[in-house]
Amino acid sequence: MKNLAIANDVLSGKVYMVEMKDGEISSFRILSETPTHYIFSYSTNETVEVFEKAKKEVIGIFEVREWWDTKGKE
Repeated sequence: MKNLAIANDVLSGKVYMVEMKDGEISSFRILSETPTHYIFSYSTNETVEVFEKAKKEVIGIFEVREWWDTKGKE
């Protein structure tokens, strides 16, 4: 499974599985990035939340389908 954060191969506007240093793994849309931060969004039934996370706090960013295919085999 290719870690797109390490490869610096993420596309703005796309949804990815994101793994954080604190153990959280969730799907987020990457809205943008700066040299030091990713700008993420996620939606609930009624709202869209936008937040930033320091790149050093992100362990990995993975294609959603690839992540699910790999986790399903474990």
